[in-house]
Amino acid sequence: MILKKNIRYSFFAILILFALNFSINFWSTQKKQAAIELLQQAISSQALTTAIKQDSADIQGQVSRLGQIRIEAASAPLAPGEIAQMNSRSAAIAGQIAMLVQLSDNEARAKAIDLQKRYADLAASWHVFYQNFGVNQAQALTELALHIEPSSQHLLRETIPLLEELEKQHIASARQELIAAQWWSDTTALMVFFVSLCIAVAIAVQIYHRIARGLDKLKLGVESIRNGDTAHRITLKTDDELGEIASSFNNITDALYASHVQTTRLDRELTQCSAEIDNQRQIADSLLLNILPATVAEEFRRNGSVAPKYLEDATIMFTDFVGFSSFTENLAAEDLVKMLHEYFSAFDEITARYGLEKLKTIGDSYMCAGGLPERNPSHPVDAVMAAMEMVRVVTERRGMDNQHNWSIRIGIHTGHLIAGIVGKQKFAYDIWGESVNYASRLESSSEPNRIALSGQTYSRIKDFFECEKHSKTLAKDSQTLDMYLVNGFLPSLTDDFKQIPPAAFLRRYRSYFQKDPPSFPPQRANYSANPSTT
Repeated sequence: MILKKNIRYSFFAILILFALNFSINFWSTQKKQAAIELLQQAISSQALTTAIKQDSADIQGQVSRLGQIRIEAASAPLAPGEIAQMNSRSAAIAGQIAMLVQLSDNEARAKAIDLQKRYADLAASWHVFYQNFGVNQAQALTELALHIEPSSQHLLRETIPLLEELEKQHIASARQELIAAQWWSDTTALMVFFVSLCIAVAIAVQIYHRIARGLDKLKLGVESIRNGDTAHRITLKTDDELGEIASSFNNITDALYASHVQTTRLDRELTQCSAEIDNQRQIADSLLLNILPATVAEEFRRNGSVAPKYLEDATIMFTDFVGFSSFTENLAAEDLVKMLHEYFSAFDEITARYGLEKLKTIGDSYMCAGGLPERNPSHPVDAVMAAMEMVRVVTERRGMDNQHNWSIRIGIHTGHLIAGIVGKQKFAYDIWGESVNYASRLESSSEPNRIALSGQTYSRIKDFFECEKHSKTLAKDSQTLDMYLVNGFLPSLTDDFKQIPPAAFLRRYRSYFQKDPPSFPPQRANYSANPSTT
């Protein structure tokens, strides 16, 4: 019974080592967890500080723009919804600051509380400014000059940066603690492993001298099975523990062979199922990306729904074929659908190339937008260049097929809107707001093969395109608004067409938007959206 005795001693030694290793591991884990929690707390504080700074800067920027533009224009009082929206955003920032105070340690809490007090004063000044805007202009301007501007400058340039620097130090300190805890844990684990190895070697040497012959046969049997001879059995005619081991080993081998057969079959079936699941998932993802923008599709996959989003700055484009009703009467259905498919497929390629989002088609109308779902400051210029390519597609096809003289009207407007998804079946990404209605009216007021712009869009693209002021468009609220027709690029930007885009245009685009244009219309230097000048 020597073998059993040795195994018993070995088992006790392993239990002791396991308990020791578990204790050391538990202590190390607790220490690392504490360091990780400290690091996470510091990172969370830094993220909150950054969010507070960004959100406060956004509100302050909006207040400054109102003070510089709308007060000078003697605007009417702000709508209750705008004041409520500002109050909601201000309250959200106050909530973030309260969370920051809770997360801060003793060293940073004093600065966080100081930030909380200063922000409370600034938020109160914002509220006074919004309440008096358009009602008591003098009071609004006084509040802006005497309280808002100094308080915001101090908050954004001194208070928050000091807090950010302190949080960076906390993060660096927490990382050092985590590194130290990891080093200690790794070192201890290595030492325990080395001790365990030494004990195991000592036990192995002792057992070897006692049962070497029996182990040789066991080894021969194991080698045979490892080489693929699953039918091999160990024949060891002894009554000691080695004989019992050999018998048990043979039983395990039988079970292992049966399990191997079953596992191979299950693996094959699982591989087939996984391939089918991956294929179906790829198909579903492809269909979803064909319906929704990438970021919106990701949110839909993650949450099962998409939260509506208010966008202050987006460009909406509507197109419509002139006299489409007469074409439906004179063309066969399949010819009509084929031509629309060819046009809209070309429009799809153009919108994708210029970073615009196709929203939908209604009959012969094509709707797309720029600046959504992600912000993009160049979207008014990109939308006009895309519209120029759409006009070119229509006019070139008209030149190839005189039998169907289709013309297109395009309307473009830049403004605020709401974007989201409605419905559960056959849903689509859509936009709503007065800006959408205005873009549609611009399209209906445009001329054949011309691009009509609103005053808001014109102010954003006038440094790139030559436009002519046209008759005013009647808005839904009976107001008359300016409309502009695009004639082409500014001559000063397209004097040299040796490279596409021209060097002057490329320099201005980079200067304005800090990037290269996504594409450029393959037009002649004297391009005009008016067919009579093309």
